Amino acid sequence: MAVANIAIVITPLLFGYGEDKVMSISEKSIEYGSDKAAEKQKALRGSGNADESFQKMAENVYAHLNDEISKKIFEARRLFAATGDLGYITGLEAKYRNLSSDMQVYVEKIQKDSHCLIYGAGRAGHYLAGRFKGFGVNVDCFIDPDESKGPVDKETGIRVITEKELHENIAVYGDKTFVVSYPVKPVADEIRKRLIEDIGIAEDKICMGIYDWRNNRGQYFDYFEANDNEVFVDCGCFDGATCYNFAGWCGHKGYDHIYSFEADPENYARCKELLAPLGKCELFPYGTADTDKKVYFASEGFETSRIISKEEAEKRNFEGVTQIETKALDDVLCGKRVTFIKMDIEGAEYDALMGARKLIMENRPRMAISVYHKYEDFITLADLVLKMHPDYRISYRHYGFDDLETVMYVE
Repeated sequence: MAVANIAIVITPLLFGYGEDKVMSISEKSIEYGSDKAAEKQKALRGSGNADESFQKMAENVYAHLNDEISKKIFEARRLFAATGDLGYITGLEAKYRNLSSDMQVYVEKIQKDSHCLIYGAGRAGHYLAGRFKGFGVNVDCFIDPDESKGPVDKETGIRVITEKELHENIAVYGDKTFVVSYPVKPVADEIRKRLIEDIGIAEDKICMGIYDWRNNRGQYFDYFEANDNEVFVDCGCFDGATCYNFAGWCGHKGYDHIYSFEADPENYARCKELLAPLGKCELFPYGTADTDKKVYFASEGFETSRIISKEEAEKRNFEGVTQIETKALDDVLCGKRVTFIKMDIEGAEYDALMGARKLIMENRPRMAISVYHKYEDFITLADLVLKMHPDYRISYRHYGFDDLETVMYVE
């Protein structure tokens, strides 16, 4: 795709807001992710009302792309954003997606049967059920030991059965695909063992949901080679795995320090224990943003925990909502040396980068930034870092089967 064509084909994107005024980058950073923007998104996507400043932004980003893979992913995300058709991303050839062989087998198994049962009617189970629905896989029921969650899941309307009921109805369900959704691996492994040994489910009929759902092992660390004395900033620590993956990536070279941020209270408590043996690692109980402030937060104890608007908190009747503190990286890490920044913070990346401008200007770190939480992220986040260092080069890699897990590498 020639750069000159972008201004023509990108017009269905919805980054103009249908007003005569052309919004500045700072103004858009407030609009992005707000309820107002979300409500307008669908209508504006088809209106052809992308403003001229956004066209130029897209052209500039495309001119800084490093390789053919990045251009293919850029085009797929552009078409997905313009039409809402997930097929533009799922249809990417395998050579343009960083998927593990395990994940390929997982997806083929799920799609072949078109029906599955998910073990666990909690947050992870709901998450997987929603993703599966997007590519045509029916969840026949949840399996959960908590009888109070049945007989029908209140959030999804999907039937809930116990292990006992599963055993009694093995003739009905035994040939289906089973997905264990529990995010704690030892627990998930124990459930898998019970399904095989106690209930009689065939081993090849069981998928380990969160672990096989996407290729996490190389994500953030399979594009760059580690240098000596790396200093890592992990925004969105979740379960601490990325910090351990960073240490493994550094290998025999070692590393100087890790600064990790996790705002969800449940995740933070878990990470505090899990990261203790790592060494040279500081964990902060804050979200990262453009300034110090208190914000509403959907505290789910899962990787989907995120900052939300007051309007969304009210819609939830403040259930599962707390208030957290955010900090600007420029303030917390003032004067510190930083070589590598990773951000996966559920749509708050723009503001977090705004709050790290001085740090990035002074250190010129390499970065791995998630750019899939909002339709426009793959362009607006790239444009923002290019304003900090116009000589940065941009690469995209995609680690998921659907629209999730597109990472922007900046060097």
